[in-house]
Amino acid sequence: MKKITTLIIAILLIYTGKSIAQENYSEKLILSFNPQYLFTNAIRVDFDVRSKASNNWWVISPYYYTDGADESFLNRGDRNNYNPTKYENMYGLGLGIARKIYLLQKTEAKGLYALAGITYKYFSIQGDNFTYVETTGDDGLNYYDMQDMEYTININSYGGSLIIGNQFNPFPKFYIDLYIGFGLKYSIHSSPENAIVEYDRGSIDYGYSGTQFLGGVRLGVALF
Repeated sequence: MKKITTLIIAILLIYTGKSIAQENYSEKLILSFNPQYLFTNAIRVDFDVRSKASNNWWVISPYYYTDGADESFLNRGDRNNYNPTKYENMYGLGLGIARKIYLLQKTEAKGLYALAGITYKYFSIQGDNFTYVETTGDDGLNYYDMQDMEYTININSYGGSLIIGNQFNPFPKFYIDLYIGFGLKYSIHSSPENAIVEYDRGSIDYGYSGTQFLGGVRLGVALF
């Protein structure tokens, strides 16, 4: 994760350094990095693509999640105690697509904007501890037993968001974007072993369902 983050920052700096002397430009593609996603063991990059002959943009956002640490922001707890959300490994992939419209500027990618988008994410979480398992008895009824076992939780997560932001252009080709908004998220949990752990502890958790407050910062450079 640290190596990938360092590589992304290096690419941003290289493109910024090459372009800082250019005063006249017309951006068509901006690559942005979202540092706040590191807190949830994720890397998110955004590709802002200008629509032809307009200052409306498409924003394409791939996500990559990975965590195998004994202790991280969303994977805390003493392994010797019962903690149903403690996991051994987690990885995930996602993709977001959004429409971005600048409200005041007609030609440049800066200033106040509105954005609406949708997102899909998939997570696979592997655990090895005591957890509740759903079983079916001889009477056909469902029961819950606690077992010490290896299990997998699969999560399919769907989201939508509305954002208001302000993108600054402090020097040529480099952008700082501050944004706030809200979203809706719906997640479906499943497990081949019928484990019933759900990662819905809060709005930033992997399997959360409900409303979300969104906010953050993006750092970007224009590639061309």
